[in-house]
Amino acid sequence: MNLTDFKKSQSAFKGLLVAQLIITALLFLGLNYLVGSREPLSETSLKVNTSIYIIVIFFSSLLSWSIFVLAYYAYPQVRDKSYLVTGFIFFTAGLLDGAVLVNMFMFTLFGDSVKSQPILSWYISQIFAVSGFAFFILFHRKSDMAVRRLYPSIAGILAAVLGAVVSAVFPVEGVLFIQDKGLTLTGLLVLLFFSIICALLMILLIGKFIRTKDVVYKILSFAVLIMIFSHITMLSIQKTHDNYHLLSRIYQLLAYVLLFNVFYVQTVKRPYQQLSSAQDQLNGYLAELDVLVDKRTTELRSINEKLVADQEIARSMQMSMLPSTLPHNEYVRFSSGYVPADNLSGDFYNVFPIDDVQFGICIGDVSGHGVSAAMLSIFTFQKMQTLMEETGGDGMAIPSMVLKHIYESFNSGNFSEDMYIVMLYGVFNTQTGIFSYASGGLNTTPLRIRPDGSIQELDNGGYAICKLGDLLKPKFVNHQVLLFPGDKLLLYTDGLVDARNASDEPYSIQRLKDMMRHHYKWGVEHLTDALIKDVRNYTENKLKDDITVVAFDVLPPF
Repeated sequence: MNLTDFKKSQSAFKGLLVAQLIITALLFLGLNYLVGSREPLSETSLKVNTSIYIIVIFFSSLLSWSIFVLAYYAYPQVRDKSYLVTGFIFFTAGLLDGAVLVNMFMFTLFGDSVKSQPILSWYISQIFAVSGFAFFILFHRKSDMAVRRLYPSIAGILAAVLGAVVSAVFPVEGVLFIQDKGLTLTGLLVLLFFSIICALLMILLIGKFIRTKDVVYKILSFAVLIMIFSHITMLSIQKTHDNYHLLSRIYQLLAYVLLFNVFYVQTVKRPYQQLSSAQDQLNGYLAELDVLVDKRTTELRSINEKLVADQEIARSMQMSMLPSTLPHNEYVRFSSGYVPADNLSGDFYNVFPIDDVQFGICIGDVSGHGVSAAMLSIFTFQKMQTLMEETGGDGMAIPSMVLKHIYESFNSGNFSEDMYIVMLYGVFNTQTGIFSYASGGLNTTPLRIRPDGSIQELDNGGYAICKLGDLLKPKFVNHQVLLFPGDKLLLYTDGLVDARNASDEPYSIQRLKDMMRHHYKWGVEHLTDALIKDVRNYTENKLKDDITVVAFDVLPPF
């Protein structure tokens, strides 16, 4: 995947999470609207709300202590201080919620003789809840040094006692809340401070989730969002224990549920899954290792050493046959591109001067890959070189005769019947501008591009060079095309147009033509480089066949 695709996937991932958060927020807004559309509460309804409020506080206290228990007993294994400190923060919150429950029972039994300030209790619980979330999200630190858990326990108990004393002594009426009127300016500002902290935490969590794809950060971002709605809901409170106060406590309870789930996943579920998976893999490896190691090690080493040696020899021989530089003069310039799918390729090409005015050009593909394919391409090179040495320029100037010679040599050799060669050989005469060529079954069409960008597909009929000498004596046909200054000609193997992307779509002749029209004005070197780069990007460098291109440019006389 290139950088552009990576950024697109990151943006899509981010958009999905944000969309889920927005939908959740809209659902909570709808719930708040339904609560607000109800008739004013009667005294009976307020008593029912108070009973439900007690149940919610009970479960909040229970979840707080459950988070503490998970953190307390998981700390010696995870050694992350944020778990320990967060656990004791919620331990304190659970003690405070327990104190609220005791206070409310006493208020129910003894009436106004017992002071009850549920609004102040809500604010104090938010201090601990927001602090717990913030510490857990921001301060992950692993340490080999153990922390004695007695000291945080004492600190938590003292903090709970202090919170209970403040809740019993501090006069909330008129400072944070006024009955039948709602929150005061001070209460609103404190609430705004809580919400800003939660909003910043949620932004941080979204970023962490996008970077790591860890579902824990996603759960935490929803938990913090619910905490924000707990604050938003409290903005509409008018009476103690009215629907908004109760709904805010319910939201807080939901946030605790999600946080408990995170602690459970991090401290129990995930380590157990990782341990179980590692144990299963280890058992499988050990069961197979004892049986196979001794038997396979020596055998594989011997086979591998022989294979590497054979491949290196074949590769060296094959690469030595390919031209390191291409010839040129003032009338023509050649360029090539070559990408083997394996270390050893089945493709081959060559460009060589026949005499002062003629250049021989060949390109081809042989059956299969690996050592056998490399040897077959070397055979083709050797036969052409032998013909050049024996007959001189006259023997190489007629393409059909060259292919006939290779066909007869191939059939006289001891090759397997499933081996074959497909190739095209041509001769370009720089004096006449005529390109003569004959096809030995190469199944790609030579492409001629004119100075105006028009592309002509040349004829390319011919027989493959294969083991049919006893049955068939093919007649290789010479084709001719007159090239003018400014014309370019492209030869290529089928690995180029048949290359496929991740969606299994071929590169195609049409895409090749489009690339030629886009890049032909900058010379053949630029054209072949652009084609090779484009097909690499198209396939993400996952080639199933070799790719070879040879192009030449008929140069203007001035």
